[in-house]
Amino acid sequence: MRRLSSTALSIALVAMSAGFVMPSAATAAKKEKAAEAGAVKLAPSKQFVPGAQEIQKLLAASDFAGAKAKLPEAEAKATKPDDHYFLGNFILNIGIGLKDEALQRSGLEKMLSSGVTPATEVGKFELVAGQLALNAKDYAGARDHLAKAAAVNYGGANTEIYLAESYFGEATANVSGSQLTPAGKALVQQGLPHLRKAIEAEQASGKTPDASWYSRGLKMAALTGGASQAEWYKLALPHVGTSENWRIALRSIQDANHNMTRDETLDLLRLMASSKSLGNAYSYNEYAESAWKAGLPGEVKSVIESGRSSGEISQSELSELYRLASDAIAKDKASLPSSEKSASAAATGRPAASTANAFLSYGDYAKAIELYRLALQKGGVDANEVNTRLGIALARSGNKAGALEAFGKVNSTGVRKEIADMWVLWLNSQAA
Repeated sequence: MRRLSSTALSIALVAMSAGFVMPSAATAAKKEKAAEAGAVKLAPSKQFVPGAQEIQKLLAASDFAGAKAKLPEAEAKATKPDDHYFLGNFILNIGIGLKDEALQRSGLEKMLSSGVTPATEVGKFELVAGQLALNAKDYAGARDHLAKAAAVNYGGANTEIYLAESYFGEATANVSGSQLTPAGKALVQQGLPHLRKAIEAEQASGKTPDASWYSRGLKMAALTGGASQAEWYKLALPHVGTSENWRIALRSIQDANHNMTRDETLDLLRLMASSKSLGNAYSYNEYAESAWKAGLPGEVKSVIESGRSSGEISQSELSELYRLASDAIAKDKASLPSSEKSASAAATGRPAASTANAFLSYGDYAKAIELYRLALQKGGVDANEVNTRLGIALARSGNKAGALEAFGKVNSTGVRKEIADMWVLWLNSQAA
C-alpha cells in the first residue's frame, strides 16, 4: 500500500518551515505592537526571542542535539500562542534532523495546539501528524489527526488510506489464535469504507488507484467473514484478479460455509481451476477427491494432469487416485450413449442432469449443455445446481452471454448463489 516515505516526509516537513527567520528582540517588540493593531498575525514575544535565536543558529549549523538541549529554556520563556507555534516549528525541525518521529509529531502538535496555525496549513499538519501517529501504532491518535485533515478536505485519497490503516492496524492487535476477534472484525469493517473512499477519490481526480489498495481491501474483507466480502470481491477482483486473490476469495467462501455439500464444493473448486487459483497439493487433492466421489473419473484424471503439468503438484502425487480414475474412464465413457438415451425417455430431468455431469467432466460441453437444458425442461431436479453447471459448461465453451444468463437464474439465498455470483464475476473480469 502506498505510503509517504521517510525521505518524502522530511522534505515535506522541511518545506513547511523554510524561509522562517527569527527577528531580533527590538524587531519582535515592534511586531508585537503591530500585531495588536492587526498588521501581522504572528510575532514572538521579546523575552522569547533571544533563546529562540540561539536555537535557530544551532539548527543552521545542523547541531540538532545542541538545539534540542536548548528547548526547555526556550519553552520556559514562551508565553504567547505565537511563541508556542515557533517553538513547535523548532521541535519539528530538530526531530527531522535527528530522525526522531516522536519529536516531529510533538512539534506538529504544539504548532496545531497554539491556535495560530495558518488555516492553509492545518490540513497538511494534521495529515502528517496522523501518519506519524500511525507509524508509532497510536491508532486512536492517528484517527484524531486524520479526521481533522479530512474535515478540511485535505489530503484526498492519502488521508482516507491512512484512516483505513488506523483501523486495520488496530484490528491486527485483536487476534485470538489465528482469527480476528469480534472486536478486530468490527475495526476492519470501520476501516473498509475509508479505503473505498480513497479509491473513489483517486478515480474522481482522474487517477488510477494503486493496485495494492484493491488487494488490501479484498484481503481485509476476507478476514471478517461479513457482508462486505462480496462487495470487495466485486470491486477488487476485476483490477487485481491474481491467482492469490482468487484463492483468498474462494477459500473465504468455503471457510464461511462449513456445511457446503460435495456438489457445491465441486463447483467452487471448478472455479478455482478456471481462475488458476488451486495453487497447491491440498487444493488439487480436494478437487480430485470431490470429483471421484461424484463419479467423474475423467475430471479426476484431468485435474491431476493439469496440476502436474503446471508444476503445482509433483508427478508422483495423487498417483493412486490417478490410477483408479484412469482405469475407470473406458467403462464410464462406454456407458454414456445408453445413459443419454435413458435420459431422453425419463419422466424427470434427473438422469439428464447426471449424464450432463459426465459430459461436462470430459469437456464435451455441447452435449452437457443439451442435457442440462433437457433436465431443466423435464423438471424434478435442483434447478439452482443445474443452472450453475449449465453456466459452467457455457462459460467453458466460450458462450459468455449464455453463461451469464444461466448463472443469473440461480436464485437461492445460500452458498449456491454465492458460487454462481463468483462465476459471473470471473467471466466479467476476463473481459475487463
